[in-house]
Amino acid sequence: MSLSCLLSADQLPVAVSSARAINCILNTLATARGSIHAEILEALEKSNAISSVISALQNYSHDIHPLNYLTEMMSLLRIILWIWPSSRYHVWSNSNLMGKLAQYCLCSEISIDVKVLELYAALALCGYGAMVLLKNEELMAKIGELIGKSHPCVVRIEALKLCQILLRSSKGCNLLMAPHCQPIIEGMINAMSRGDERLLMTEGCRTAFLVLRYAGNHHRFFWSNAIDDILYNILTGSCISSHKAHQIMCHDKLYNMVSKNFTDIHPYVWDILGNLAVHCNNEYLSVRKGQDCVLQALIYCVCSLATDAIQKSSTMKLSKDVHEPALRAVLMMLQSPNGYILSEASSQLLQVLPLGDDYLNILFTSLESNTTRSITTSFDSVKIMSNLMSLAGLVMLKPSHNILNKSSVIDVLSTIIKECLHNNIHITRLKLDSHLQFCFDGASCCSLVEEEWEGENIALFYGLMVLFNLLKSINFVCVHCKRNLDMEIVCHGCRDYFTEGLISVLQNALRQNISPGAKLYISHIMSLFGLCGFPNKLGGKMRRALDDELADLELLLSDGISLNAHTAIISARCPKLLPSAKSLGNDGKTTDEWGRSFYRVRMSDRVDSNALKKVLEYVYTGFVMVDGDIVKPVRTLAKYCHLKSLQKILQKDQPRWNSDCPRYDLTAALEPAEYSFSDIILEARSNEEMKCCHSSCQLSTQHVHSHKIVLGMNCDYLRALFNSGMHER
Repeated sequence: MSLSCLLSADQLPVAVSSARAINCILNTLATARGSIHAEILEALEKSNAISSVISALQNYSHDIHPLNYLTEMMSLLRIILWIWPSSRYHVWSNSNLMGKLAQYCLCSEISIDVKVLELYAALALCGYGAMVLLKNEELMAKIGELIGKSHPCVVRIEALKLCQILLRSSKGCNLLMAPHCQPIIEGMINAMSRGDERLLMTEGCRTAFLVLRYAGNHHRFFWSNAIDDILYNILTGSCISSHKAHQIMCHDKLYNMVSKNFTDIHPYVWDILGNLAVHCNNEYLSVRKGQDCVLQALIYCVCSLATDAIQKSSTMKLSKDVHEPALRAVLMMLQSPNGYILSEASSQLLQVLPLGDDYLNILFTSLESNTTRSITTSFDSVKIMSNLMSLAGLVMLKPSHNILNKSSVIDVLSTIIKECLHNNIHITRLKLDSHLQFCFDGASCCSLVEEEWEGENIALFYGLMVLFNLLKSINFVCVHCKRNLDMEIVCHGCRDYFTEGLISVLQNALRQNISPGAKLYISHIMSLFGLCGFPNKLGGKMRRALDDELADLELLLSDGISLNAHTAIISARCPKLLPSAKSLGNDGKTTDEWGRSFYRVRMSDRVDSNALKKVLEYVYTGFVMVDGDIVKPVRTLAKYCHLKSLQKILQKDQPRWNSDCPRYDLTAALEPAEYSFSDIILEARSNEEMKCCHSSCQLSTQHVHSHKIVLGMNCDYLRALFNSGMHER
């Protein structure tokens, strides 16, 4: 308290010394228990310490104040922002202060650059603070420049650390990389090449790993900057420039060198390689055409490490730091959209892996023993995870094994998944891999951070991956009664058996807050039982609308059947089912015998009425049961209607790694369009005027264009009003 009161002292040496002393105290107590932090914050607030520091930074003038006055105040503000999230609002909401900090960052003084970057990193732990920084184009351009090789290592390291915090979400990645992609990637690549500066190289690898998690054009820049050469040089310890011809060592020699000389930088290489593979289309790799030898060597090396991991996963000899990143990278390669990477990884693994049933039985027995409570008093989560990763790789490589027809495999996997969902088996990548433990020790707030695609519990994720690949390879023999089927994996007579067990568990899991990857795998598993989509609360409410009397759209089919629908819902969820708005407005509108207006649309002769019913049910609810005999027509119609989520599920393909999980969303119906299907205007009692975005609307009072069907399905009160003669004008 005494020191905090001196921060605003007129005597500059006193203020500087007080700031330095408080800074030392806070750094020492940064990891103290919460009660101590609460007492310190109370003292800082009573003495207006934060306001004094902000005032000092706003009023700083290099003509009047010494440089250490600025740097000490920035250091103090940085540690305050780092420890106490509530203090960040006072910074990012202060436009004058943010402008001053940007000016300091744009200067050429190294010590100031470092302090500002550290301060920005603490501020960016707040989601809103990060957005304020990302929207400052000039500042982000400067950050990209500071990563470049012309700047001192200490500045580049802090700039990379700031980027790591800004890259915690896909939105942050887009805002940072889209306008400044080239300088940032060039600086990052150069940092990864600096074997003489270990810390700089590590931060470069960390930043590359984070940015490559997201799909985008930045992947092209990494390939054009010879990222495979950089990764190879990191493994070999070579400082040879990627632009010079160099001899690639024998594959076996590379593997032996890497396996015997593990360093803490190697896991980054495999994580980066995996992310590159899973997002690499043929166009990206074309820029490296004719230079595949380095990439081939990397694939050989990581596949050899993964093979070693698979062979050891039934024992206790697995080295987590070495093997988990390699296994994960190989699983990502086996799902790569790039033909070269997929074929190279597959062929290499097929040459060396023991794919016989005997080995699979050994691996499965190891997994089973860890899920039998009568044998083990507690689950060995690490061993279960390694067994699952190994099984996933083997099943994706060669799915036709006798072991796959044993119901015990499905039962064991079902047990693992249930235990994971009940949190009895829980393991995170952060616990396994020390290279991921660079996570920012400051507390995040107002978070825009997205959950990892695999999620926190990777045992659940890999369990679902194995189960999906096993089930889809059973070749349409009922996994319960073993009867031959046409298109499904469970016959109607046995569906109740699974619905009571695994399927009901998976359906409930979809309603929980689990990771996107786990949700996608669950939805793809359920589709093998004929259950397609993502059950959700809003879709459940909208199910009643399928037979609602407020329908204003009639879809006519060639077989004489007509189906009723609602233009508001169709336009928001599946606009491809409607003709152009102009056609609807001019030609499609008619009136029924009661004087109600509706649209009549004649469908193509190729549209199957049963398929259209299923598509409409999916559009309205987000979930539908599709039996095997109509899978093909529903999939064809879903493709025509651009319902990619339904189409992908019905194709029974592997979920695309890092792909988005579909959301049930009707907000598009509220957006102004060329032709609005709004059938009700809700007007507020207000004297404030507004300009309506709907071109045909002349109202100047506060109002909203809405839809009776959506309001009625989601609000019993409004539905009762609509049905009771509510006054409309």
